[in-house]
Amino acid sequence: MSVNFESPLFKTMFQRRTRRFPLGGKLGSKRAGLNYNSHEKPVSLNEIETAILCFAAAGITGVTVEEIRHLLGHLTVIGRTAASPCASLTLHLFYSNDEGVFYYKTDSTEDIIPKKRIRIGNQEDRKLILEDYKKCNKKLKDGRIDIPREAIGSAFESMVNLPGTTLFMPIADTTREYINLLFTGLAQFRWQLWDEVKEQPAGVGRWIDNGFLNGPCMTIAQYDSMLPWLCNLEAGMAMQNMTLAATAMGLGSFMMHTIDLPTVMRALDMRFLDVKSKPFPQATVNPVGIDGVLEGYCPPYKTIEDAVDEIAEIKWGSHGIYGKNGYDLPKPNFYEEIVEITKSYCTYLYETYGRIPKYHDAMFIPILAQVHHLDIGFYEKYFPEYVDDKEKKHMKIWHQK
Repeated sequence: MSVNFESPLFKTMFQRRTRRFPLGGKLGSKRAGLNYNSHEKPVSLNEIETAILCFAAAGITGVTVEEIRHLLGHLTVIGRTAASPCASLTLHLFYSNDEGVFYYKTDSTEDIIPKKRIRIGNQEDRKLILEDYKKCNKKLKDGRIDIPREAIGSAFESMVNLPGTTLFMPIADTTREYINLLFTGLAQFRWQLWDEVKEQPAGVGRWIDNGFLNGPCMTIAQYDSMLPWLCNLEAGMAMQNMTLAATAMGLGSFMMHTIDLPTVMRALDMRFLDVKSKPFPQATVNPVGIDGVLEGYCPPYKTIEDAVDEIAEIKWGSHGIYGKNGYDLPKPNFYEEIVEITKSYCTYLYETYGRIPKYHDAMFIPILAQVHHLDIGFYEKYFPEYVDDKEKKHMKIWHQK
């Protein structure tokens, strides 16, 4: 049995490299002999380049396969280019270029269950990539995001957020999946939710006593630790998709984490809650959302009761994916009890510790990615193996006047 390694995907994977040096870039002599000043002016990504990259990270491809149509199933049925836990769509893609700061918002569809399962099925359908970009792209402010150079790690300081580059900032909203995963875990495993600090049930003692929650002990710390890696995976897969797309297009790209991420979030106008007045003051502030743009399923944007009710409505409400206007499946007889337990746990958590999650942030940036046009002169001088006709002909193909 032979593998067709000539498939475009395999060829792109073979060629994918982190290539950081952009048009207009500059490296000083401290870079161990790689000092170089670009002889070219910066060139920004054009509309179609940006649209393809956004689609590669968070584009809608159709309807999820959805083999698990019950309480343990999805929160949406939106299929994206990168996988999402329970299709909760925790990833929200922001980016900045010379024109401004933007939000590529693809977390909703017009239909509860879209009629077209495969959305990009032929050559004609590919026009949807640009149509989606024009429809979903929301400009938040003019001008490049203001990140002080001292907030960027020394390894990348001379390359990040320069004129002509596009900086992509995936924000993970843990709050939707925090509630949804409680529904799932409580229904399937009947977790006995436990406060390891106060050594007592975390607001769910009544259901432990009556035997409904008869599964393993799940501490707040254990539960909180699940969310970051789930959301990290989603952002990581999305950014990997983006770098593969950049490689296929003949662009340079790299992922990074050596930037002061709270500074990046503040530059995006993220709201931070400082919890000092509760019985157990928290050491760090909690980023909870961007007012009017991306608001978490937690206070101050929603009460605990409203947040949980909204997740319940998305699943089994009249306009939910399993409700009468969706797949129209019978509601489990213990569903309302699961909803009540979730409210009681989240209320306990917020009233006791003043934040949700307790140990991790409601919103966080798992990783950053930058995409730019390569300075071919730099790579021909130092790394000729990493450029071919795709890169050399990029400007002629993609930027014809």
